[in-house]
Amino acid sequence: MSIIRVQMSKTQFLADLLYHSGLLRPISFCQPKKTVVLTYHRIRPDRQGEESLLQDQVFGPTQAAFEQQMKWLKQNFDVLSESELLATVLAPKYRERYAAITFDDGYRDNYDLAYPVLRAHSLPAIFFVCPGLLDARRLGWWDLIAYFIKQSEKPAIELLGEVILLEARKEEAIAKLNDWMKERPHTATANLMEALSKACEVPFPDREFQDRQLMTWEQVREVSKNGVAIGSHTSTHPVLATLDEISQRRELSESKSALERKLDSKIRTLAYPVGSYRNFTAATMRIARECGYEAAFSFHSGGNIPGTVNPFNVRRVAATDRLNSMFACGAVMPEWFTWAQALPPHLNIAN
Repeated sequence: MSIIRVQMSKTQFLADLLYHSGLLRPISFCQPKKTVVLTYHRIRPDRQGEESLLQDQVFGPTQAAFEQQMKWLKQNFDVLSESELLATVLAPKYRERYAAITFDDGYRDNYDLAYPVLRAHSLPAIFFVCPGLLDARRLGWWDLIAYFIKQSEKPAIELLGEVILLEARKEEAIAKLNDWMKERPHTATANLMEALSKACEVPFPDREFQDRQLMTWEQVREVSKNGVAIGSHTSTHPVLATLDEISQRRELSESKSALERKLDSKIRTLAYPVGSYRNFTAATMRIARECGYEAAFSFHSGGNIPGTVNPFNVRRVAATDRLNSMFACGAVMPEWFTWAQALPPHLNIAN
């Protein structure tokens, strides 16, 4: 058994013990007060339809499971709006256990499935969107990679001088190409989707298919008036560390100005795409501040402890796919129970 699986098994055993024995609640009161920011990407319908042609790992809980999570969160935490989060996260001391709910990428199911649950339980959230992708009605590179690879009938492809095996190894190929997008300079991957489409002999998904996956501007405006703050996720979702500083500034400033123009309101927060420490830099944080953002969110797992928070590196925790012991323990003790987010970048598939 691999080290990763042993660690997962031990972590799951401890989470089950704390959760099902009732020990988690008294232990939680002994924990230092912190702010835990949960991150979702996509919500699944309760009745599973056909297998997705897109990136599987961005799908989280079903709508029913998401509602269970939200009920539990509301019972156990003071759930903060964006304004409350910005006022709280830099405070020298916290009076309560705080949580915040965030969604990345602007998928349609955020509106169709998550938003009704949030409204039903009067819970605030932040949706981080990419205005450039919403305008173009174009899926992100992680979804396009999965789309081309999953539908290709070729046993192998040649891409950028490298042979990539597909037959019975499509998941490995998808992970490999995601790594390329995260780690190689943007100048080397700017046209990778077009090259991949050609190599796989699979055309780009049609506009109608892509359009169905994304929120419309009307939907973004609606949620922004009903308890959901809108934040920037850059304009087109590049991995910022792969860009030079001029290009980073363009992505951050254009996204902020486009969102403010579309929504007629100030955009205060940013979520770094992918968001591990290899995916943004000290220069990125400086540029974000200079562009007028008040805070930015990473994907470095853990709680935000008062007196230690860098406003341009607010930590977030990936939510599990159901209400279970790992979800509860991860919310109460994220440093112990969200170990997967600390894996090496090539194993971390969060977008």
